[in-house]
Amino acid sequence: MRRCEKCGVDFAGDLDRCPLCQAGLNGPPAPAVFPRNEVRKSGALALKVLAFATGACLLLMLFLGRLLSLPADIVVTVCLGLAVNYLFVRNILVHRPDFLRVIVRYFLILLALAAVWFVVTGNLAVTTFVIPGICLVALVFDTVLLAVFRGTFVARYAKYLLFDVALGLAPLALVALGLTTWDVPAFVSALVSSVFLLWLLVFMRRQLLAEVHKLFTA
Repeated sequence: MRRCEKCGVDFAGDLDRCPLCQAGLNGPPAPAVFPRNEVRKSGALALKVLAFATGACLLLMLFLGRLLSLPADIVVTVCLGLAVNYLFVRNILVHRPDFLRVIVRYFLILLALAAVWFVVTGNLAVTTFVIPGICLVALVFDTVLLAVFRGTFVARYAKYLLFDVALGLAPLALVALGLTTWDVPAFVSALVSSVFLLWLLVFMRRQLLAEVHKLFTA
């Protein structure tokens, strides 16, 4: 066990400096009394990836807006939506102990709100840009969470992953019904959803099938 001679306190774990006075500790390290908080550690990594993914989406939206000459109000609305989404999800990651369950439900709520928005207003911009955009962002966050939490995320939230895959394909139905003015976002959403499902089946097939079996046999 390591000891701070200045404070006269013994510390377990692999600390190098005293957390009270920052003086160097003497003696061999001893096993920590409590295990490392891997959830908090993973949460910190998720925050960094969240910031990167949001910044990348903002740059991509600005680039597409310039390249495709999209209306400025659509570009600004999407960018503001991404910024608000970042702040909301970051708040969940920081303050909620079971933040995974909240995040995976959050995108389903966003899609429900977008559907209500379209039913009330009939605005085709919702079905052309907003709904496919939400599906794409949800799939990106699923990819981030899978990269951070790996099999743990599949084991606990397989049904939400399958929901997101199905919803990623849903914009194709909007195209078939003639409810979009531009087909590219819907096809991009479907492509990303298909690649995501392929990745799950190739790399996490056993875990995914086991969880699907539980869903239909419970």
